[in-house]
Amino acid sequence: MKFELYDDVKLNKEVEALAVCGIHEGCYGTVTRIEGEKSLVLFYNSEDTGDSAWAWTENENLEFYQKWPGRATQKFAEWVATQDPAKKPRFREKRLQELDMVKVLAEKPEYAKNGVHKGMVGTILDPRKIGGKWLVFFPDETGADTVESPISETDLELVFRPGEKKDL
Repeated sequence: MKFELYDDVKLNKEVEALAVCGIHEGCYGTVTRIEGEKSLVLFYNSEDTGDSAWAWTENENLEFYQKWPGRATQKFAEWVATQDPAKKPRFREKRLQELDMVKVLAEKPEYAKNGVHKGMVGTILDPRKIGGKWLVFFPDETGADTVESPISETDLELVFRPGEKKDL
C-alpha cells in the first residue's frame, strides 16, 4: 500500500524485529518518513500513555487507519522535525501492572500534597501507566482505599503481585 506522510497506521502482523522493541501486531502509529517500500513510523504505546518508539517497517506490514486533520498535521510535522528517532527505538520497560501492591520509595512534594509519603504501601488499580506514572490507591486506617495518587514507576517497589507465590 502507498502511504502519505502523517497517515495513521496500524501494524498488521507480528514482526520479530519490532517485537523486541515492545511494538506488536495491532500497535498504532504515524508515518513520519517514506523511503521506497519502507516507512519510519512513530508507534504509540497503548500500555503507557505518552510513551512512543520510532521504527522503520515494510509498508506491507502496515494498514491505513486514518488521516490527521490539516492543522494538526502541521503542528505534528514541526514537532517531528525537532526529533531524533535514533534516541527512542523502543517502548519504556513496564515493571509493574494493575493489582500489584507497591511501596513508595521517595518523599516528594507532589505525592505529599495527596497525603502520600515514603514507605506507604498501596495498590495499582488502573491498567494504564500514564506518562511513566501509575495511579496508586492507598488505604486509610479502616482498610478502605481512600487516597489515590499518580506515582512515578521509578519511585515504586513491588511488594506483592497477585498470583505469584510468596515465601513467608
